[in-house]
Amino acid sequence: MSLGAAAAFMITGPATKITNLGAVKIVLGKRQFNIYMAYTILFAIVTGFFIDISL
Repeated sequence: MSLGAAAAFMITGPATKITNLGAVKIVLGKRQFNIYMAYTILFAIVTGFFIDISL
């Protein structure tokens, strides 16, 4: 596993636990929850990519 993949995994791990997702969805509502998920996934991909190309 590359360092970028490990970083992406560490970012998305806590953000996508089912209990955390349930709480976030209740608090934010459906639209903001979808934005939260898109941001989390996009940030993990971008972070992993930049870590991989910087090494």
